[in-house]
Amino acid sequence: MTMTTSNLLWAALAIGAVTGMRSMLAPALVSRALSERDDLDGAGEAAQLLTSDSAQTFLPVLAAGEMLGDKMPFAPDRTIVPSMMFRAFSGGVSAAALAGVRREPMLVPALIGATAALIAAKIGLILRKPYQPRPLVNAALGLAEEGLALTVGRAGLRQALNDQRGGR
Repeated sequence: MTMTTSNLLWAALAIGAVTGMRSMLAPALVSRALSERDDLDGAGEAAQLLTSDSAQTFLPVLAAGEMLGDKMPFAPDRTIVPSMMFRAFSGGVSAAALAGVRREPMLVPALIGATAALIAAKIGLILRKPYQPRPLVNAALGLAEEGLALTVGRAGLRQALNDQRGGR
């Protein structure tokens, strides 16, 4: 395994973990990072999907809405089956897009991204569930989780993209 492949796999793990915390944040972060590049020809369907005009318009709005909704007392459990399926899909597509822009095989990063999303979702629920009856504490923990997700997401993007920078 080369150093750059290792960086990609760490990035897939990071992006997947972000997706487990906030299902729309990783695609929004990857979408924005890839939209600033000029080397997307031949990067694959996942990269094309995340850099489409629709994705550029809606992903940031969906991510912001999810961040707000997460702190509401009526927010659904993040580990219900539909949510877990979407998180796995979201983490897998986000990681595959990073692999595609690097012209690396996408299957292993996609699997790592999907798996990390599922594990991070479960861990996040375990850590926050005891505090759900306390709205202010739950909201503070949600904000801390988002700060962690943003930090991990940006670090993952640096791992995947800095040595392959083809943007403006």
